[in-house]
Amino acid sequence: MDSSSGLKKVLSIGLVCLDIVTVSDRYPTEDTDKRLLDYYWQRGGNASTTSTVLAMLGERSEFMGAIATDIESDFLRDNLKSYGVNFDNAMVCGPDFNTPVSMVIINQSNGSRTILHCAKNLPNITFNHFQTLDLSQYKWIHVEARPAPEAYSQMMRSMVEYNDTAIDKITISLELEKPGRRILDCLIQYADVLFISKDKAGEDRLFSKEDAVRAYVKKCKPGAVVICAWGDQGAAALSSTDGVLCTSPVFPPETLVDTLGAGDTFNAATIFALCQGRSVQEAITLGCKVAGTKCGMKGNKGLKDIIW
Repeated sequence: MDSSSGLKKVLSIGLVCLDIVTVSDRYPTEDTDKRLLDYYWQRGGNASTTSTVLAMLGERSEFMGAIATDIESDFLRDNLKSYGVNFDNAMVCGPDFNTPVSMVIINQSNGSRTILHCAKNLPNITFNHFQTLDLSQYKWIHVEARPAPEAYSQMMRSMVEYNDTAIDKITISLELEKPGRRILDCLIQYADVLFISKDKAGEDRLFSKEDAVRAYVKKCKPGAVVICAWGDQGAAALSSTDGVLCTSPVFPPETLVDTLGAGDTFNAATIFALCQGRSVQEAITLGCKVAGTKCGMKGNKGLKDIIW
């Protein structure tokens, strides 16, 4: 079913960066000269990738984040356009700013990805820029928590305040992925749907997806849903409304090719399903299926050719 017939959009806020991906038959040994099987450029960043998968699944998808004006950013803009992702409301930064770049090593023998990220001086989105949005255009806003707690708190608080009087309310989702950023936990109070990563849960000494959702649902507002994907262990979700624990197994491809962006793909497919009115159980199952399919292909472009 194509949900693009709805007039309202899904907005993803966060990072867009350039991924320079290298493919190796095995992980390289330090201080050696190794020949690679392949290399290519692609657009990366959690929110950026999530917006792409949402567009491929059929949503009217928009990305909002900081974008530079250097050569690398030209590639990112063209790539966003090629996937049909709107970015008219991106925060354009001047010539003194640099596009963040990730150097990625994909180990073809096991599909693992190692990411070396270089973020020089591109700022995070500001609250003043966010205020230029017409929130009535959106049915869902997904926030990738970035290290700017004051600005992100203001943005998410303004979404909640909008919902207080709006007839058509916005569903607010939040992704907490990176450990070592406990200061961003203050954003949890605003989320209707909270995505917790395995790494983030591990920081709190939570060693299963079930323990993670049980612990984090206690930190959420009433009615919120907590979702945690756990790699080859699948995903779990828990709603504070009914207390019913939902789980989904993983759906691995026949051959593991590329796990880069699998978590962002899971988030996007789960959001897509919830936007369609599917249950939480159905949503995380679809998330695992789409993420598993993505892991069996180079990049994610092939997802657009599959009917989900």
